[in-house]
Amino acid sequence: MIGDRWRRDIDLRPRSGAAFVAAVMLVVAACGGGDPSAVPATNQPVASATSQPGASEAPEGGLADQTFSVGEHFWHSGFRVEVEDGEILSTTAALTGKVTTTLTLAATLENLGVDTGFFGPSVAIATNNNSYPAGVTSNDIPSVPGGLKSQGTFAFRIDEDFDLASAELVIGDSDENQARIPLSGSGEAVRLEPSEPDIAGTLSMDLVDLVITSAALQYDNLDRHQEIDKGKQALVLNFDVVNRKSGNWSLFAKDLALIMPDGTASPPEGADLGSVPGTDEGVTTAGKSAWFLVDEMPAGAYTLRFTPGSWFVGADGVTEAAVDFTIE
Repeated sequence: MIGDRWRRDIDLRPRSGAAFVAAVMLVVAACGGGDPSAVPATNQPVASATSQPGASEAPEGGLADQTFSVGEHFWHSGFRVEVEDGEILSTTAALTGKVTTTLTLAATLENLGVDTGFFGPSVAIATNNNSYPAGVTSNDIPSVPGGLKSQGTFAFRIDEDFDLASAELVIGDSDENQARIPLSGSGEAVRLEPSEPDIAGTLSMDLVDLVITSAALQYDNLDRHQEIDKGKQALVLNFDVVNRKSGNWSLFAKDLALIMPDGTASPPEGADLGSVPGTDEGVTTAGKSAWFLVDEMPAGAYTLRFTPGSWFVGADGVTEAAVDFTIE
């Protein structure tokens, strides 16, 4: 026997015939009625929501997928970077239909410094009518051990107005030296390539000699992986030190000064000098260096002055040495 609660919940009142027929008609209409063509086919292909690499047609609001060769290189922030090729790929979000177009550049990064470093300057693509900064989170740039190479990828979000023909890669902020390379194979590159001016000479005193072995003009600081300020370069001078005083004796950055063509004197911005061993016969220590900040394209006559500590002053009482050189 059905209890009172169940009697209240179940409505046993008879339905009208018209209502029943109307309900049946609605069900038939929803299923396409008697017309087989109105019933959706289950074996029809469904269009993909995401464009595939290599597609020849651009999605609405995007650019056609393509690959292109770059074959350019530049120097910046203690690295030499070879940009080999690029790819443009558009994708469409399945839920929103929003089109996203990304340009990626494959590169080989060579760390010119001694210590492990990360290539971290600002990077952007500039066209005739727009600029596109590299995505910080979408880049794939590894840390590179000193003196070695690694592969990396720069990624940029671009739009349907992107003009590859006028596009160039810009490396560095506006207040520092900027490298620029074209992406389309045409246009002038600014590679910031270092040079090696012909500088030689010896700063000689009774107990110590500084022999200039080589020099370089560059736009960056290799050890710090930093770029030099806009309009300036680093003049790097490399030395061998010959010490004729027994024991270990120190050289300091403040012992050197560079007299510029206009007569002003500048101390080194950095130096690797340190302690040098010596004997009465003389001991040569190679691999010492100092670098100075000079104007870009610094043609003119210079003088390097050396005033070491009193422990390097010999019996002749000479307290300093100098050497003149010219950058053409």
